[in-house]
Amino acid sequence: MKAAIYCRVSTEGQEQDGTSLQTQMEACRNYCQGRGYEVGYELSEAWSGLSLERPKLNELREMVRSERIDAVVVYSLDRFSRDPVHGVILMQELEKHGVTLEAATETVDNSEVGKLVFYIKGYAAKLDAERRRDATGRGKQAMLKNGKLPQGTGIGIYGYQWIKEYKKRIPLKREARIVKRMFEMVVNGDGCFKIARTLNEEGVPTKSGKKWEARTVSRIVRNPAYMGITYFGRTSGKNREKKPQGSWYVLPDVTPAIISKELFERAQAALAKSKELHPGKAKHEYPLTGFAVCEYCGSPLVGSCLRGDYRYYYCRGTYPTASRRKICDARYIRAEWLEGAVWEKVKSVLCYPELLLAEISKQTEVEQAWVSDGTIDQEIKALNRKLKQYAGQERRLMQAFKLGFTPDVVMDEMNQTKKEKEADQARLASLVQTKENIARIGDYEGKLKELFARIVPDLDNCTNQDKKDAYTYLDLRITATPEGADIKGYLKPDLIEADSYVLTTGRTWA
Repeated sequence: MKAAIYCRVSTEGQEQDGTSLQTQMEACRNYCQGRGYEVGYELSEAWSGLSLERPKLNELREMVRSERIDAVVVYSLDRFSRDPVHGVILMQELEKHGVTLEAATETVDNSEVGKLVFYIKGYAAKLDAERRRDATGRGKQAMLKNGKLPQGTGIGIYGYQWIKEYKKRIPLKREARIVKRMFEMVVNGDGCFKIARTLNEEGVPTKSGKKWEARTVSRIVRNPAYMGITYFGRTSGKNREKKPQGSWYVLPDVTPAIISKELFERAQAALAKSKELHPGKAKHEYPLTGFAVCEYCGSPLVGSCLRGDYRYYYCRGTYPTASRRKICDARYIRAEWLEGAVWEKVKSVLCYPELLLAEISKQTEVEQAWVSDGTIDQEIKALNRKLKQYAGQERRLMQAFKLGFTPDVVMDEMNQTKKEKEADQARLASLVQTKENIARIGDYEGKLKELFARIVPDLDNCTNQDKKDAYTYLDLRITATPEGADIKGYLKPDLIEADSYVLTTGRTWA
């Protein structure tokens, strides 16, 4: 029997107790060895068990669907899932493909009764997680009111050591000197890239022992904690002011200053001046950025200029990033050809603006009548009431199981309740989105008329911004290679049939 081992922890902090990934993996290996299983795959990750979208779990589910394995072995059932509904979904998926679920530390019953017990355990685990989350939140609030920073795990920011007992930071002399030097280099006109390169050349390690990167340096030289001011719950960068004051805290006694306020302000002024002098604006425009993807790997296509004048689009997957290696070998695509082919197809649609506007007006009348008579609001209200009642239904079904009702009957009722709930949630989301679309459709129609009036009379001399506006309204989707491109699009919002205005279903060849 071929088995796949799946191990999971919620946080890196769990590495310190008996549920660490290494401990789980060893226990699962011993379990498989004792039963003579062939271990074909070993998957482990740090991810919340309340989420169904986990990278390694997705890999495991693909193995199940392709029937590459006969069994899934976990350390315990709560490592597989901590959400009762997700647990049932996973169990049914395994059963459909003839894959058994086994645990190294407990017996797993794959019968209908076992599935029901698994559901109940998952429900209890979810309630426990919610209680702990609530208790943790209240604990953080109490610490913040007492002027303490609620940091529990992690190595902390560069330049300091975190003292857990006192919930404060203390400066580390060697790192503090590096921090001060960074700020001084910024004041002297050095950019973050140069600072990172200099530190790497000198062999200065980061807090985690890795190489310095420009964005790491940028975070440090913009952090007010280094002049003795600690914020908690306040977003950083351009979104900082979006959180209202009162939803975040200023903790003056948590982080001792490494640099003076004067040096910090001079560094911020130098960073602002550098941004003005080097705004990073590209020399050439690439109007298809954001609309085109690589046919080979699905990664976005972005613009590049070779030898100063030759514009191309290339696949992002052809270059490695901090989180992955190179994933694609696609060659460059000539920008002039691709942009020309796309615009020719779009022009063939824009030449008939009256047809597009007539369809929008027709659809607007129908949908606005639906809103004006209150039908959609009544259905939304009814669905909200119905969704609130599902929690009570789940509790009654579990109570019925405890009272001795036939397990398979209870399980069937739970599955049916789950399907009805998911259908109602999907319907509610669709109605809410429809209502929002209808509210915007008048504005959308006005902007589309303005766009047509501006660009249709002279489609051969449109600016790149005009073209991008047209691509946006037509919801353009381009899949390209150096040899050809598929160009498709349709009008927004989604109230209009997706295939009403397909630009082309064929292939445009170079």
